[in-house]
Amino acid sequence: MPSDSEQTLTILVVEDDEAVAELLRTVLNGVAGWGATVVHDASAARDVFRHVRIDVLVLDVNLPGISGLELLALLRRDPHWGEPPIILLSANPNQVAITDAVRDGLVTTFLHKPFDIDRLVLQIEEAADARGP
Repeated sequence: MPSDSEQTLTILVVEDDEAVAELLRTVLNGVAGWGATVVHDASAARDVFRHVRIDVLVLDVNLPGISGLELLALLRRDPHWGEPPIILLSANPNQVAITDAVRDGLVTTFLHKPFDIDRLVLQIEEAADARGP
C-alpha cells in the first residue's frame, strides 16, 4: 500500500451492477492511498485507460455489449495498456473463458460474486505489492 509520500494506487473498476459498483467505489476510495474510478461499460473503461495510468483493474466478466474478457483483449492491444494486475469478477464462475483466463495467466485472480469485500481489498493489496513500484 502506498505511504503518504508515494503516489496513489489507481484502481479502475469496470462493473455494470450499480449497487456493486457503488459499494466498490465507497470501500476502495476509503482505503488510505487508494483512488478508485468506477465505470459501467467497456467504452468508458477504454477512455479511462487513455487518460489515467491504472495500477489495478477490477473487471466484471458480464458487461453490457462486450464481455469483460473481450474488453481485456482490446485493452491489451491499446498503446496505453500498462499490464496492471487484473482481478476478474463474475456471478457465473463456470464459464470456460474464465477458467481459460485464470489457467493462462491472463488475470491475477478471480473472485466469485457475491464476494467478501475484505477479500477483494486483500487481493488488490497483494496484486499491487506483487507488481511493485
